[in-house]
Amino acid sequence: MRTLVVLLVLGSWTVGAGATEWTQADLLNRMLDLDRLADPPSPGERPLLFSSFDRRQSEIRDGKFVHWDGENDSNQFLGQEDGWDLLVDASGPGALQHIWVDEPAGRFRLEIDGRVVYEDAFVALFDGSLSPFGKPLSYFVSGKRGANLYFPIAFQRRARLLTQGFRGRYQVDATWFGPDARVAAFRPDLDEAARTALERVVRAFSAGLTDGDVLAGRQTMTVARQEDLAPGSSLVEAFDEGGTIRALYVSLTDRTAPRELYALHHCVVRITWDDGKVPDIELPLASFFGSGFDRNPYNSLAMGTDRWLDLPGLFPAESYFMYCLLPMPFSKARIEIENRNARKIGLMLYLRVEPQTPGSERLRLRTTFRVEDPCKSFDYALLQAEGPGRIVGTVLNIDTPRTDWWGRGDHKVWVDGESFPSLLGTGTADYFGNVADLQKSSFPLHGASLVNPYGKNSLYRWHLGDALAFHRQVQFTLENWQKDQVDDVYYNSIVYWYGPVGTRETTERLRGRDLALPGLRIPGAVEIEGSVRGSDWGSVLKQKYAGGVELSGEQAVSLTSTAAVAIGLPSEKAGRFRLRVRTHPRRSFGTIRVARPDGTEVGTVTYDRREDGIYPVGTLTLERGVTTLQVTCDRPTVLDCWVLEEVAAPSVEDE
Repeated sequence: MRTLVVLLVLGSWTVGAGATEWTQADLLNRMLDLDRLADPPSPGERPLLFSSFDRRQSEIRDGKFVHWDGENDSNQFLGQEDGWDLLVDASGPGALQHIWVDEPAGRFRLEIDGRVVYEDAFVALFDGSLSPFGKPLSYFVSGKRGANLYFPIAFQRRARLLTQGFRGRYQVDATWFGPDARVAAFRPDLDEAARTALERVVRAFSAGLTDGDVLAGRQTMTVARQEDLAPGSSLVEAFDEGGTIRALYVSLTDRTAPRELYALHHCVVRITWDDGKVPDIELPLASFFGSGFDRNPYNSLAMGTDRWLDLPGLFPAESYFMYCLLPMPFSKARIEIENRNARKIGLMLYLRVEPQTPGSERLRLRTTFRVEDPCKSFDYALLQAEGPGRIVGTVLNIDTPRTDWWGRGDHKVWVDGESFPSLLGTGTADYFGNVADLQKSSFPLHGASLVNPYGKNSLYRWHLGDALAFHRQVQFTLENWQKDQVDDVYYNSIVYWYGPVGTRETTERLRGRDLALPGLRIPGAVEIEGSVRGSDWGSVLKQKYAGGVELSGEQAVSLTSTAAVAIGLPSEKAGRFRLRVRTHPRRSFGTIRVARPDGTEVGTVTYDRREDGIYPVGTLTLERGVTTLQVTCDRPTVLDCWVLEEVAAPSVEDE
């Protein structure tokens, strides 16, 4: 075990807590001011969302919402005037914080306090054409789709966004600061203070927050603890006096020991504040850092899994840390990381702590981790909690056995006892700033760290400048909107939120079964193990010996023979099929030749390093039952499964 404690003082900037007068510089600095998230929301502060949700969803008959599952989320506006469609009409004082559009088209007009600030092509709002916007605060996720703008556009009296020729989906997040706030209305010609603040934001969005940004001139204590955790053991760090954790890092230090598949999902982190009876944070270790299922490499402002720390005595492989930069005030604290794997795992916990007892009003960071496997709830519950507090981030992890798009569901947030959600979105990908089909991405405030057409996907979004404030209570759900209402999709989620000392929330404790994950589910997969004929062809490879790779059916066939091997291909129906083969994606091979029983070639596969290990073989006609194929590999090869896709009718090229 290695332990290190030192004191550090780093200089930087901060925004005054409880500010009721906001300049453009203040609002830009607010985007990076993580410390204010732990302060109670000011009186009157509340989140707003203007979106193109299906307006029928608010229709009530006999006391019920009759179109609650409506999904006509395009071409929906607040109204029309003089040939313009009205997207946003917000009364101040407030600020537009984030604008997302599926595919901007036509023209737009932005009015602030009765003055037209811009009138231009809608795409110009996102492509860097309009000052002071531009990368990395405005961008497209894919081509000209998934347009995002993160720039606080303030208004004292009123903000309106109108378009001509746009018929798509949109979401505009805003914050209302309360009736007594004074806000300097947005102007494109920034003053010197705002330009300086914008430079700071651009730097942080491009390269991440520095220690100076996070520690902001505070005296801090650094504590490091490294242990090799045997199965069932825990790494524990406790603080008996008050302080604030300003940064929490975890690194893997078992450079040579083999890890189990999803090892970091089967380590559990528990953090308890102030002698609480139950943990305030309890979830899989990888999930705590915003990464679903395992350590997916990504970096964002608040969290990440791939940050380099140049610490003395560490090997290079140990110096890449998962990190959380959200402030964590406490009067007492206990941090535990438990290894629930069947093998040992080496971890280093590295903390930067301000050793000063926080004020009694400071909120506590909490996470709510939930699992539904399979998800059968239409409104999947993310969070139900009491305030005052703020929602500051969401992570969604799903596993689907189909290629059908699973993310049509809207997010909904009820604030302080509302009967209808004041925040109602237009789709799962839209909330996470993405598009369908998902694009793998790692942006400062949202991204998708894991993307697959089926199987496992992981998305994150941080609400920093646009934290979702609530004063009494909050309810947060996400629609599980599936084609034909199927219910075979695995959901797990994390909501990061701040609440007062001793607050309650209604979600359950982490259970052992919550750590169970679906295996690899490939649509059309037909297992090969058990169908190989003859002897001396090789052996069956079990998943636990596959080097951290998921296998269909948790097994594969390891062919060591270079002679032709007979393999049965069962089919439940007769017809024409496209045939693919999945190999071990991390083990190379030469060629794989597949032939019909009469020796006619179906196709030959050549290794080309493809990430999913799935290669097209050819097209063939199958009878109901088992067809025997002749498979020849010119070197040892791992075959995981066949993948069959029925085609309507044969073509000349197929024969």
